[in-house]
Amino acid sequence: MFVHKFEGLFVSIGLLLLILLVFLAAVLRFFGIDMSWSTDLAQLTFAWVCFIGADLALSVKRHMGVDMLIERFPIKVQTLIRLINSILILVFLAFVTVYGVNLSIVNSQRSFQTLPISYSFATASAPFGCSLMIITIIKQIIEYTKALKIN
Repeated sequence: MFVHKFEGLFVSIGLLLLILLVFLAAVLRFFGIDMSWSTDLAQLTFAWVCFIGADLALSVKRHMGVDMLIERFPIKVQTLIRLINSILILVFLAFVTVYGVNLSIVNSQRSFQTLPISYSFATASAPFGCSLMIITIIKQIIEYTKALKIN
C-alpha cells in the first residue's frame, strides 16, 4: 500500500536525520561549536518518527505483545481476544486523538527555544499518528470480524 511505503520512507529519513543531528551536535560540542537548535529539531523529528512508526508497526502487526497464553486457545477464541483488544486500542486512540488536538491548539502560542516555529508542530504528531492508527485498527477489526464469521 502506498501509505505504508510513504510511512516507511518518512520513518527511515526521520531516523537518519535524528541520528545525524545528535551525532553532529555531540561532535561539534566537543570542538566548542554550539548547535543548540539541533536538540529542538531532534525532539520534533523524534515525535513524528515515533507516531508514524507506531502506525507502520501496527499495520504489519509488529507491535510488542505477549501471546503465549492466547496461542493455547482455539483459533476462534484467539480471534475474539484480538478483536476485543483491537476495540480497546481503538477507544484509547480516539481519546489520544481528541485530547491531542486540544493540546496542539493550546501549544500554538508556545514555541521551541531555538526554532522559530510553534511547539504545536511537535504535539500535532500525536493526533495525526493516532488518526492513522485508527484507520489501521479499523481495518484489523473488520478483518477479525470477517474471520469470526467464517469460523
